[in-house]
Amino acid sequence: MKKGLAMILLTILLAACSLLVCACGDGHSAEPPTGSLTFDGATLNDAEFTYDGQSHSLEVSGTLPQNTEITYTGNGKTDVGEYTVTATLTNPNYVTKVLSAKLTVNRAEFTGITLTDKSVVYSGEAQSLFINGTLPQNTEITYTGNGKIDIGEYTVTATLTNPNYVTKVLSAKLTIIGKMEIALSIVNALLDKPEPWSFLPSAFLPEKMAHATQPVGGLDGFAADVPVSLISKKHIGKQFYVLYEGLADTTQVLNAADTVFNIGGMIADVYQTFINNNPDNYAEFVGGAGGFKIKIVLDGDNSTMLVGNSALNVELHYSSQTKERIGRIQLTNNFAIKYTANETSLKLAVRTTVADVGNIKQIEFVRNGNTVTGYLREFTGNENKNLKTSGVISSNAQTTCIMSDKRETDDLKIDGYEEVYSSVTGEFIGGRVLETIKICDYDTTWFNLNDISGFTSVRVKDDSNGTNADSIFVNGQSATFEPKNVGGIGLAMASRRFDIEMKDVRYIVAQTNNGKTEYTSVKTSVTMLFVQTEYIDTFPADVKEKNSYIATTSLPNNNIASVNAIFNNLKALFDTVKSEVTYNDIQTYIGSKNTFFDTVKSNRQGV
Repeated sequence: MKKGLAMILLTILLAACSLLVCACGDGHSAEPPTGSLTFDGATLNDAEFTYDGQSHSLEVSGTLPQNTEITYTGNGKTDVGEYTVTATLTNPNYVTKVLSAKLTVNRAEFTGITLTDKSVVYSGEAQSLFINGTLPQNTEITYTGNGKIDIGEYTVTATLTNPNYVTKVLSAKLTIIGKMEIALSIVNALLDKPEPWSFLPSAFLPEKMAHATQPVGGLDGFAADVPVSLISKKHIGKQFYVLYEGLADTTQVLNAADTVFNIGGMIADVYQTFINNNPDNYAEFVGGAGGFKIKIVLDGDNSTMLVGNSALNVELHYSSQTKERIGRIQLTNNFAIKYTANETSLKLAVRTTVADVGNIKQIEFVRNGNTVTGYLREFTGNENKNLKTSGVISSNAQTTCIMSDKRETDDLKIDGYEEVYSSVTGEFIGGRVLETIKICDYDTTWFNLNDISGFTSVRVKDDSNGTNADSIFVNGQSATFEPKNVGGIGLAMASRRFDIEMKDVRYIVAQTNNGKTEYTSVKTSVTMLFVQTEYIDTFPADVKEKNSYIATTSLPNNNIASVNAIFNNLKALFDTVKSEVTYNDIQTYIGSKNTFFDTVKSNRQGV
């Protein structure tokens, strides 16, 4: 009986083991049941957008298994707000996964909307200011300070609100003037002459650039050993001088026209008397003051004033709406300037003619924050045959750079000549030149000799030395300073990796006569060192190889960095603008004197 029971138990045990073996197979894990895998690596991240009128959505990132479906909720938002977006991931072989993230649409800034000052004449009617520009849909404007009648100055504000924009408050001045103040208001606006130098750092003003005595320069100045520390770095290169000369010429004409700008009060008094006598009809006035014949014309927001005698013609325009001032000043038939100015930009052109050979320049400045960008064009010759120079300027608080193509010799083609100056001191930092000489292209970087370590003195002899027009001696040596050629065969290979040459520059020198100080530009030359840009790194070894008496030398890394900082960007800008303006374009802009001046008599004859 017991034996039979044991046999039964053994049979049951063997059957259980058999079932266990069948379930486990060969010992490997079995495939999990359908729908038990999990999504790994799939994410839905928060994101912020600025309102732009477009719909914005979030998307799942990561690699998803085949046949996965995603269902989003809360996506496609346009208006400002914070939204919860969910993404539900489903797949027959995976556990359903729900992801969530925050979609934020931030307020945008109002752009292109302005509220400008305005002056109006008292009329007994309410006066108001209104914004200019196109408003986004659903924008509300609330004005305060509008609807004024009495004479005075009022501050008007315009508050712009929109659910999708940051609230913006604009303010401007509304001025209601009486007829007794009309003349002075108009004349003052017209006689607000531009300040061309204000677009450059003050370090470049003639009085800041001026030397009390002329610094060392020229072959005579370097006939004996000169310590390099005595070579002034506050000089003006050929490219910068095109701009500098244009500003100096403009200043000369503006100063000559000061006889007009200085009698503004007298002109206003004469015009005011006319207004008082013609209170209902003063839009046009012709009269005289201070030896000048005057014409004033009012046309809505625009005012024009013509002031002239036989020696000076001044034509001025002003828009009270745009604040733009236009002026044309002519001293003689051979010397004229014209300018267009507002708070952030200035365009001016200068024309001089001597013996039927003209020189015309056009200079433009645009200020954007602390940076000024400028454009320069110069033509020397006449309409049919002239030599053109183009240039671009970039100036900030640290450096002022100009890239131009002013030729140094008739057979030298300049593809881009950059000069870099310190905006703080006005000193020359360095230059880089892309030029074509015969059939070879060169890329050279130029340095002040006293910015390079290892050089203590320099002497120059007017004696051609190979490819250098002069013989250069440094550090008191009797042997000439030797350059190193690139090497190889051909013109390019025979060129110098580095050398010292005399470079044409101009110094501004102060001269005081009878208590009056004038600033004169003096052309001279100073020693500078150039290095072909591709050999800057090998310069110390190359110098020592050819000039063993110079134990160590190095180039100024900070100067190299300043020269190269915007070189490529400046070159790209230069290439795009150098052919935009023609000789005739500038001549047309300057124009000719107003026919009103044909009736003007000389000072001696009266008006």
